[in-house]
Amino acid sequence: MSVSGARVVLLAERGAASLAALALLVMGLVTVVDVTGRYAANAPLPGSYEIVQLSLAVSVFAALPLATARREHVVVDVLDAVLPRAVLRVFAAATLFLSALVLAALSWQLALRGLRLAEDRAATNLLRLPLAPLAWLMAVATAAAVPAMLAWALAAARGALGTRG
Repeated sequence: MSVSGARVVLLAERGAASLAALALLVMGLVTVVDVTGRYAANAPLPGSYEIVQLSLAVSVFAALPLATARREHVVVDVLDAVLPRAVLRVFAAATLFLSALVLAALSWQLALRGLRLAEDRAATNLLRLPLAPLAWLMAVATAAAVPAMLAWALAAARGALGTRG
């Protein structure tokens, strides 16, 4: 990878991590304000549930490409002790490749869902926040995880990852 390509990847990683962290911060602050207002002044924060829901989606999907690039997904390895290494390597490569296909399909469906939400002008009930941009963010973040998953699948196929998928 060239220096400029590595810089782009680093900036993308920092941006995704910052977005995920900001979403978590928003969830925490909104929850504190809502609970404090609810119990101290009998005045909950209007729309807090919607803000927390949307922030949760942002934090999960912003972290998805990071977790994929760093191989931080959950791996079930109960067969590692009983199957030969060659079989495990094939399983690892196959499951990583299948995961890349699933991520690509999910990204495509999220993008289509975003288009439908935009056409319908769908929004949250109370705050009327539009939902299409969230679906598009989710689609882009999911698509960003696909190349990393494919790279891990290729590395597994070459035997460069060991047996864990």
